[in-house]
Amino acid sequence: MQSDYAWPTLLFVALAVLSVAADWRRHRRREADRAAGRTGWVPWPLVTVLALIMASLFAAWWIGDT
Repeated sequence: MQSDYAWPTLLFVALAVLSVAADWRRHRRREADRAAGRTGWVPWPLVTVLALIMASLFAAWWIGDT
């Protein structure tokens, strides 16, 4: 039987990958976008760190559950 911690682990890993891609895209924006006020409001590095912490926590619980 599959552990209850598998899906949250995979979802947090996906969120971490998504936030890294979004931060990469944010850094590639042109200066004209910033001057026009089209800046992002999501702190992607913080989202990345929190998602990786939660993914490692759920992965540890997943490993310990077997």
